[in-house]
Amino acid sequence: MNKSIKALLWEAEHHRKSNWLLSVEILEDIILKAPKTLEAHEMLYAIFMNNLLFRKAEKIIKRALISFPDNDHLYFLMGNIFLAQRGKSRLAIEWFKRVKEKFPELHFNLAIALAYQNRRRDAVQIFEKILPYFSHLPTTFTFLAEQYISLREYDKAINLLSKAEVKFPINKDIYYFKAICYNKKLNWIQAFLYFEKAKTLGYDSPEFFNTVGLCCKNMGDSEKAIKYFKRSIAQNIFFIKSYLDLSKLYIAENDFLNARKYLSIAQKIDPLNIFVALASERLRRLKKDKNKL
Repeated sequence: MNKSIKALLWEAEHHRKSNWLLSVEILEDIILKAPKTLEAHEMLYAIFMNNLLFRKAEKIIKRALISFPDNDHLYFLMGNIFLAQRGKSRLAIEWFKRVKEKFPELHFNLAIALAYQNRRRDAVQIFEKILPYFSHLPTTFTFLAEQYISLREYDKAINLLSKAEVKFPINKDIYYFKAICYNKKLNWIQAFLYFEKAKTLGYDSPEFFNTVGLCCKNMGDSEKAIKYFKRSIAQNIFFIKSYLDLSKLYIAENDFLNARKYLSIAQKIDPLNIFVALASERLRRLKKDKNKL
């Protein structure tokens, strides 16, 4: 590589954060002058991927493969382009499988693509083998735990997450997935304790609070369940599931007034929701039967 090309590469790198469009112009100029400058292709790929310009990233790697056919690294990059796009994991797998000399990062991304294709058993087999290479990343443990949970291998997930808990004591996802495992095993109290840890570390979505509310309901603590369902609604007033779960709990407690209140709000938000309609009809019949007594 001559000095002028090196200088242009350095200039493109220099502008990547502040003016990536200028970097693209410089890199395209390099490829025009020296088509076999692999570094220029790779930098363009990185810029396009960083800006979610997947078609441009795909185009630049295809151009690179003309000058560098059967290049394992380029096959890997092409696979990554498809892995980053919803619904294209099958194409990612096809490109990953072209790589002749395998390496840990390839196995990692291949496992993710397989999981996206619902080939979870295959993904687990790969992840179990490469876990030592990526044991410094909490996402390695949580991703593998998710696959175990999907396969209903809750004890395996708990054992894995217990190891992760020691290594990453303040990672909220570890506690969340451990809570999910205990929830699936119907160990409501243990699940609640781990949900609480996840909440302390930052979990605060309406879906999360709804799940905790259901756990509390199963645990037999209606007061806590009501609190979490209401907190879920406070997080997102359009999250209909929490209105339904809260109204069902009120019905079970024979508190028809509050049940009617939250079902009425849900009907106003989503008047065509069949589940709200069914719950409302059930409440109407219960009230009618009660009045007959």
